[in-house]
Amino acid sequence: MYDDENLAELQKLSNEYEPEVTGPLVGERQSSSAITTEYENADPVYRVKTAVLPTKYAYFRTCRGDGHCGWRAVAFTYFETLIRVADVNKFEDEEVRLASMHNLLNLKGFQPDIYMDWAEEAFDLLRKLGNSMSNMDGDAPDILLAAFNDVGISLAIMTYFKIIASAWMQSNPSHFEPFLHMPLKAYCSQNVEAANCEMDSIAVVALAEAIIKPVGFGIQVLYLDRSEGTEINDTYHVEPTALDGLPFQEPPTMRLLYRPGHFDILYKAEDFPPPIQHPVPAQPPLHVALAGYTDDFLPVSSNMSDVMTMIPGMYPTGLGQRWPEVSYDYHTSPTSQSQCTPVQTYASAPTPAVSVASSHQEYATSVHGSHSSHHHAPSQHTIHLEPAVTLPIHPPPRPPPLTIERAQPMSVERSGPFRSSLYELEPGYGNAPLQTMPFQTSIFRNSHYNTAHFLNPDFQPEEWSPDSEYTHNRGRDKSASQ
Repeated sequence: MYDDENLAELQKLSNEYEPEVTGPLVGERQSSSAITTEYENADPVYRVKTAVLPTKYAYFRTCRGDGHCGWRAVAFTYFETLIRVADVNKFEDEEVRLASMHNLLNLKGFQPDIYMDWAEEAFDLLRKLGNSMSNMDGDAPDILLAAFNDVGISLAIMTYFKIIASAWMQSNPSHFEPFLHMPLKAYCSQNVEAANCEMDSIAVVALAEAIIKPVGFGIQVLYLDRSEGTEINDTYHVEPTALDGLPFQEPPTMRLLYRPGHFDILYKAEDFPPPIQHPVPAQPPLHVALAGYTDDFLPVSSNMSDVMTMIPGMYPTGLGQRWPEVSYDYHTSPTSQSQCTPVQTYASAPTPAVSVASSHQEYATSVHGSHSSHHHAPSQHTIHLEPAVTLPIHPPPRPPPLTIERAQPMSVERSGPFRSSLYELEPGYGNAPLQTMPFQTSIFRNSHYNTAHFLNPDFQPEEWSPDSEYTHNRGRDKSASQ
């Protein structure tokens, strides 16, 4: 059994236990349906509220729950909203405005030698983002995410925002003291300026008044708890006002999701413009001309594309088809063809020979003249017209009877528009007469595998040379007898 002292020690250790946090300091933007999946086995109240969440807020971004998630979420969203506004001059204006607040820090006892190192990290990030937006290289979101996932840079920027919030609260005590249970100076030291302190609602108001509203941004904090209702509670929502006191119309808004002890970042779908879709150029119509069908083809209206209607037989039933009729006449018993009707001749009138007048004389050069004659005047000839001669027209000969013969095998030659391949066999490959090997061994020459051997099934007598074989055998006998 444990005594009271041991139980008290165990309770103290339990209260001081903090689970090890993992993951990036600031995660990638993702669909808010992941929150719905996270709570699908949780309390019914959380299931109902998280199921409705993706309908209003399409995306969210996680922040590591290491005690700085609230400050990190506000600082990251501040820079990200500057990128969303896409005003290059805004980055330089913010650097000047934040630098002007150093007078306030000096009045509240903060040493410039200390806070200037933190301020330079924030100013350097503003310059990098401004240059990226000016160059329009699209690297600004990646630069911001990489900076806040660097522990040194993110911690310096969060500390800079903390001391600005503390100085603002101490400069406006009437706005904050009624909500505190301790002196304002002590509260700022313990709950705002401390290294390991989470951001509370009072600190959110101080950041909104000092940093967020002056730049023209709104801030909204949504709280996921067990309260009644089917939607997440909108616990804090502040919009910026102009110099005349009137609120801006649809200002850029920073949204935070607060779950007990933890902050994340929320986005609406309209916070990010849709990706630019370049129009696809229209493809020109494809005209296909089929051999033998181009003259008489008349397309009809149908729901099919033009290319499909140019294929015979592709018309739907009932629409009709206007392809020309093609008939194939075939008769088993050949019949005699009809005789052709002779062509009537025209009566020819005799034409007397008339000499061509001198004014209509034609000149021609001799075809067989030498090279020297090409530069002389051409010879002059007189052309006489002879009377026309009428030739008799005989009836065409009787066509031979129609016979059906088997056609010769068609040989396909690769020519025309097809490009030859390096691996294509030459025409006539394999049809060349067999040739004997340039060298043969005595074993192969005397075996039935040799086509010149009389025992080979494909024996070719023209390859057999009896003299050489007998001569070889006689030489072998001589060698054997010796």
